[in-house]
Amino acid sequence: MAFSGCTAGILCHHWYQILDKVITGRTFDMVIKKLLLDQFICSPVIILSFFATVAIFEENPLNNFTEEVRGKFWKLYKAEWVVWPPAQIINFYFLPTKYRVVYDNTISLGYDIYTSHVKHSKTNKKEKVESKLQ
Repeated sequence: MAFSGCTAGILCHHWYQILDKVITGRTFDMVIKKLLLDQFICSPVIILSFFATVAIFEENPLNNFTEEVRGKFWKLYKAEWVVWPPAQIINFYFLPTKYRVVYDNTISLGYDIYTSHVKHSKTNKKEKVESKLQ
């Protein structure tokens, strides 16, 4: 989890710098654009990097990564849409770029408990069947 968190921190640091160069300003429209880009581009990348960095330390990393993504990606992505939009509105509207990763890490303290729970939970048979159909 620590390795995964470091990876996410580095990705977010650079992502926020890119967002602030591409979308300047703190108007409501700019914040919403950043939020949508964050949710549609960065969130899936962070989820995939989470499963990848954790799989590195497990037996059969490629198989574990593939199974985890198939069985648990959508559950985490849906949770991202609940937790992060309100947090990111505060982040993008009020905070300077240099404080954004620290703020994210504060929110992540709670969110990572859920992420770890999803990671270490067994995928039930119904979810396995549904993921194979997709």
